[in-house]
Amino acid sequence: MFLSVQQKFILDALKKLNCVRRRQLHALVRGQFETDSFSVTQARMDAMLRQLRMGMADVRVDDELVWLSNTQPDSRRLEAVDVMIELTGGRPGVISASAEPPCLLRFAFGDELRLFTVASLDTAPAGLLERGRAERIVWISDTGAIPQGLALPPKHFFAARQPDGSHRFYGSNGP
Repeated sequence: MFLSVQQKFILDALKKLNCVRRRQLHALVRGQFETDSFSVTQARMDAMLRQLRMGMADVRVDDELVWLSNTQPDSRRLEAVDVMIELTGGRPGVISASAEPPCLLRFAFGDELRLFTVASLDTAPAGLLERGRAERIVWISDTGAIPQGLALPPKHFFAARQPDGSHRFYGSNGP
């Protein structure tokens, strides 16, 4: 099967993320490919997904999700993708999904490829996750609200889910 550059990007994203919301995938494809002369409309996105689903047995699509057949949706990972899209404007340079709790997703973006990790506060060990020297950690929780008394070390942030599904980011008070 011949795939367009956009469809290859979609497959690569699915291999890294396993399952995404359709709107998240659309935002990532738009961020990567949209220019003044090329628009990634919803109709184009639907056509690309339909072709992938028909041509590849392991791509699954429903009204809300796109996933590979050997995976199950993970609400924490889906929220981590939302955080990534908000921070990068849909243009991450590098994406790496992590299977080791509390890490959910790693990504880098920008000219200097700033590294971020999105992690689950609900699955964190007693001490907060150790971070790399230049890495920033963004914590999320199942409730979406900031836990009372949460104190974050430098370069750690908390993403509080808003009623509209977006996030408000809170950082540490340290240097």
